[in-house]
Amino acid sequence: MAELDLPVRGMTCRACEVRVGKALRAVDGVEHVRVSATRGTARVTTSGRVPRPALVDAVAHAGYALGEDDRAWISRDRRVWSDVAAAVVVIAVLAILVRAAGLGELAGGLSAAASGGSLAVVVLLGLTAGVSTCMALVGGLVLAVSARHAERHPNASSAQRMRPHLAFNAGRVLGFGVLGATLGALGSVVRLSGGTLALVTIVVSLAMVAVGLQLTRVSPRLAGRTLALPAGLAARLGLDGASTGGYGDVRSAVLGGLTFLLPCGFTQAVQLYALSTGSPVRAGLVMALFALGTVPGLLGIGGLTSVVRGSFAPRFFRFAGVAVLAFAAVNLSGAVTILAPGRTGGTGPTATAVSANVTLGDGVQVLRTVQAADGYEPAEATVLAGTEVRWEIDSVAPSCASALYAPELGLGTVLLDSGVNVLTFTPQEPGRLYYSCAMGMYTGVIDVIAAPEA
Repeated sequence: MAELDLPVRGMTCRACEVRVGKALRAVDGVEHVRVSATRGTARVTTSGRVPRPALVDAVAHAGYALGEDDRAWISRDRRVWSDVAAAVVVIAVLAILVRAAGLGELAGGLSAAASGGSLAVVVLLGLTAGVSTCMALVGGLVLAVSARHAERHPNASSAQRMRPHLAFNAGRVLGFGVLGATLGALGSVVRLSGGTLALVTIVVSLAMVAVGLQLTRVSPRLAGRTLALPAGLAARLGLDGASTGGYGDVRSAVLGGLTFLLPCGFTQAVQLYALSTGSPVRAGLVMALFALGTVPGLLGIGGLTSVVRGSFAPRFFRFAGVAVLAFAAVNLSGAVTILAPGRTGGTGPTATAVSANVTLGDGVQVLRTVQAADGYEPAEATVLAGTEVRWEIDSVAPSCASALYAPELGLGTVLLDSGVNVLTFTPQEPGRLYYSCAMGMYTGVIDVIAAPEA
């Protein structure tokens, strides 16, 4: 028996490990292969002498090459930066088109059918995760399960080849729903404050930044630390291609459900939101919808793996990495808004009278605000100090804005029901009072001015 360590360039995820391992095991004389995308190596155990050109050809056939990956902190490859720049432009254009098309209102309408909350946003997050971090982390599992099914059913039709994908994703949606309900039950016992959630969101977002940088490969050294299913665990599950166990629908479904426990940044962010709901039903629905959103990307992994390989694979994952970084930036911005409200809110109130959406009568100020899918209208108001405010908020489209976070008004987090919600507070001193949605995406300000002298 002989053992040889081969450096392999271009591996970015667990799916890469599976492809390289399968190709090397097909070489005559190779007994065992252990591949690590993190280290960029393939350890080959042979029963005798195996020509090195045969191993080189096998790695090349899988879409990779022998050699050490670049370990510099900043990439000097112009192709990397041109791909990243192109991805930034594409995502920026898409964001502009989404805003111009009013898809935020569409998302609010969709979520209204699910009785409130930003459930449509959860699905959209799942769609993004399904073609980025979930594909990088879970894609190897999907590929391996599909390969095991193909070995057992070599003459399966195209429709039959979808069976392992369907079983895996069905188990994933069901498992996420059940385990999400468990999180909701825990959250009903321990409710996290808005500030605590913002701090945790920052931690999760920083993890997403790390994943995004790894996928873009703008830092070859960071890219070498790519997240993947641990090789030892993959071997114990029989997913390294070396074991002789056959395919099973139940096994595939259970494996899909257990991906709830994998360290995907998007999954962790949604798990955090599910925990904060304090409701087993809503938390289970949130996690199940997120998993459902990942289905298109993961169902397409079989077809994508035949395309996303070789020189095209890095370009695809660089685009996905930029998308991950964009979402992380949104999350970080929202968290900072929660922790430091009004950081760009100006110097203070300048008005001399209450605003048009405030009426006075019977010693009470009535402030009227509409909570739409894309925020609060109007987002600014002026009231008098020392007089009770009756804040009437008409919630017309459930979205992130439906979770109102207003600690400066002494209100904490308030979940707005459809229709008019009435909140009361009494501002004591002139100044600016800030509020936002629970994620910090939508903001508003209430200027408090001194009452005119009689």
